[in-house]
Amino acid sequence: MHGNIDRNKTAAVYTLVPKLGHSSLSPRKQQCNECHENFHEYDDLVGHMRKRHHAPILRCHNCGQEFVKESDRYYHLQEEKAKKLDFRRQR
Repeated sequence: MHGNIDRNKTAAVYTLVPKLGHSSLSPRKQQCNECHENFHEYDDLVGHMRKRHHAPILRCHNCGQEFVKESDRYYHLQEEKAKKLDFRRQR
């Protein structure tokens, strides 16, 4: 458990429909498991989960971007780390 967040409960709250791209944050259809409302943008799902279902929201400690699922936040952090390494290599 991370802080006061029950990852098992958080993960069961929504479904991510299969990806169109390789990024976890690429545009794709998102669906809330609580009320089955569909979203085209990940940020819209995050806002929905916060306002309608009072779900815990995870935040990137580097840029402040918000996530509903820990695995999405982790993937985001890995992508950011790879971008930094690529930038350093290009110098």
